[in-house]
Amino acid sequence: MAQLTQVKKAVAFIQKKTKKFQPEIALITGSGLAGSIPDLQQKITIPYSSIPGFLQSTVPGHTGNLIFGIYKGRKIVVMQGRFHYYEGHCMKDLAIAIRTLKFLGVQKLLVSAAVGSLDLKLRTGSLCVLKDHINFMCNNPLIGNNHEPEFGPMFFDLSVAYDKVMRKTALAAAKKCKINAGEGVYLAVTGPNFETPSEIQMFKKWGATVVGMSVVPEVLAARQCGIDVLGLAWVSNMGCGIEKTPLSHEQTVRETKKIEGKFKKLLEILFVKL
Repeated sequence: MAQLTQVKKAVAFIQKKTKKFQPEIALITGSGLAGSIPDLQQKITIPYSSIPGFLQSTVPGHTGNLIFGIYKGRKIVVMQGRFHYYEGHCMKDLAIAIRTLKFLGVQKLLVSAAVGSLDLKLRTGSLCVLKDHINFMCNNPLIGNNHEPEFGPMFFDLSVAYDKVMRKTALAAAKKCKINAGEGVYLAVTGPNFETPSEIQMFKKWGATVVGMSVVPEVLAARQCGIDVLGLAWVSNMGCGIEKTPLSHEQTVRETKKIEGKFKKLLEILFVKL
């Protein structure tokens, strides 16, 4: 089935469930951050499993729901859990959810993720507001979908992949919430294993600030179809070899749970300010 057909079927199903609710802002919650969603009015929850053509999230800490609602007059949709290349999904299929959001009316995307930090100034519990990324996944979700002009141009500029105005707003909001934050570059790997110490040292030389296993496929699909992006990467651990503690997904979820309250306050500001 062509992806455009899949997306249109998903949109039709969702619009029927939500009575054609048109969200302005979308949020994708990373590992362990599902509990940080602000309290929404007129909330409608749709499990991914019920949406035609939608992928399923299989990773602990990724609940698997689309949540629609209103926060202080702003129409919001939340992806409570994301899809990863390492789950065995076809890379081009990682664009389905983002394109569905675009067709529903989304103009701005807040993408959050738990990451490993390569910067000693951004230790566990800190926030890295993304200013750029390095795609080291050696793949791209836009490959093979070049015959659908409704998704956007095949060739497009990425000089400003992450919106400058939203980045400035996020840094100011983090300061107000007393969150240690700074801007940085996200480096995407496939996973699911954590990186080796040598890889971490190589990534530092490339200019990476944080490393993770998601975000970039979503951002590429969003930028292609004209959605503005804000990247919010929470540090759940330092990169392998920087500290002696062995890394684990359990640690990632545990550490992100600790900052749920702060992240919720940050989102409450951003949903109004953006």
